[in-house]
Amino acid sequence: MQLDKVRLDLRPRSNTQGLDLGFALLHAGGADVWLAWLALWLPLSALGIMISWHFAGSPACLLGLLLPWWLRPILERAPLYVLARQVFGEQTSWRAALRAWPRELGGGWFRMLTWWRPFMAGRGLHQPVWVLERARGKTATARRATIARNGTGGSAFWFGMGCFWMFEFVLAIGVLALIGLFMPGETSNPFAVFLMQDNLALQWALVTGAGCLAFGTMGPIYTACTFTLYLNRRATLEAWDLEIVLRQLRAPAARPAARQTAAAVLMAAPLLAMAMLGMPPPVQAAAPAVVAAKVPAECTPPEGLLLEETGQAAARTPQQAEIRRQLAAVLAHEDLRGYRCTKVWELRDPPKEEKKEKKASPPLLPRWLVAILAGIFKAALIAGAVALVAWLLWRYAAPLRFNFSAAPSPKLATEIGGLDIREESLPADVAGAVRSLWQQGQQRAALALLYRATLSRLVTRQSLQLHQGATEGECLALARSAQTAGTLDSASLALADQATTLWLNAAYGARWPDGDAVAALCGRWQAHFDGEAA
Repeated sequence: MQLDKVRLDLRPRSNTQGLDLGFALLHAGGADVWLAWLALWLPLSALGIMISWHFAGSPACLLGLLLPWWLRPILERAPLYVLARQVFGEQTSWRAALRAWPRELGGGWFRMLTWWRPFMAGRGLHQPVWVLERARGKTATARRATIARNGTGGSAFWFGMGCFWMFEFVLAIGVLALIGLFMPGETSNPFAVFLMQDNLALQWALVTGAGCLAFGTMGPIYTACTFTLYLNRRATLEAWDLEIVLRQLRAPAARPAARQTAAAVLMAAPLLAMAMLGMPPPVQAAAPAVVAAKVPAECTPPEGLLLEETGQAAARTPQQAEIRRQLAAVLAHEDLRGYRCTKVWELRDPPKEEKKEKKASPPLLPRWLVAILAGIFKAALIAGAVALVAWLLWRYAAPLRFNFSAAPSPKLATEIGGLDIREESLPADVAGAVRSLWQQGQQRAALALLYRATLSRLVTRQSLQLHQGATEGECLALARSAQTAGTLDSASLALADQATTLWLNAAYGARWPDGDAVAALCGRWQAHFDGEAA
């Protein structure tokens, strides 16, 4: 692994920052990544849509939506192949990724498609262990456990759950709602796709297509983010950032062999002369100078991090001094030195004015009088609060009062359908009055008088309970219930039924009966009700 060719800025990051780095990686080389993914995903999505279309209306139609989702883990290895090589500066085309994809399926594919598939949302963190490290068996198990420590596995799991519920599910529902708004109908309904009972094949094809669109959109994003989370974990475990900086420091020092030999002789001559004269080599002062050059003048290192406080002994050889100098240069970087210099605005404390001691003045009232007044005031407050609560309960607690008396009897009706049914409002000879009105051509008034007289007789003489506001149909239903209960005779019910029918047909349908039917009904009515009264 050639770490000096890494294109990412590898340094210790949090898990969230490691996931976010995947967006930058996908943006840098996204064309081949997306093409490698879509070349495998689109045919599988088309197969799923055709299955849902063919088996619409049966449980097998769910297979069309489940199949692409279930096979996603093995399809994610194609974009991972491209991303892993782009990180180290190797440009890989999507065609090369497709040719290499069958060889990348080994390792972990069985568990990815069986018991891991429904429950392992953070599978993208472990894919590189099998695909890139080529680890198998116990070695792969140990590597996965090491990579997943320090919360990395949990971050990958919750990122996978968030991709499914917050992005893929919402995106699929949004696409179906957008289609529903443009479907033909009286009103725009975003749920119109789910109400297509007359065309189940099209309904299931649209649902499967929306799901495949959502899954396909998030596939490369999930792969890239979990891959950079894996790289961040490896960089933290294996100190890649230190190794990269050391290689960058060593690279400019590479010179031809002759120049290296001459430089070594020129550097060794002064050191040999100083050693012979008993002078200490100047390397000890050089290392702190590097640190001092890196640190701003206004920034002082915290206690315990100064180079003088590390307790290092003097370098014994020039090679040891050179190594210390290089290490000091690496550790002087702001990401590694252990502290960071920042400017912070702080509010200054206002100048404190010396308070002059005031002489205690004598109290205006004696203490015993103050205590008595305080007690009276406290008692007045309590009494006022109790009185206020009592008044509020008395004023607004009417719904809380319980009434254990018998429920009041319902108010009997005096008017039905705008007709007065009180007995005092009727003429003495009802049947004669109805005949007279009919002969005068006042058919509506005649039928209205006959109908309200019938209801009045049922209420006053048959004790039928008609309530205020009842309709004609409700009155007839109550009469039938009373006849079933035995409180109303069949002849009264028959007369009420005929009078109600004639009145409804005339009042609301303008269908008037002939005079013979009205005369016959008046005769039966008079014989029944007036005969009973006699």
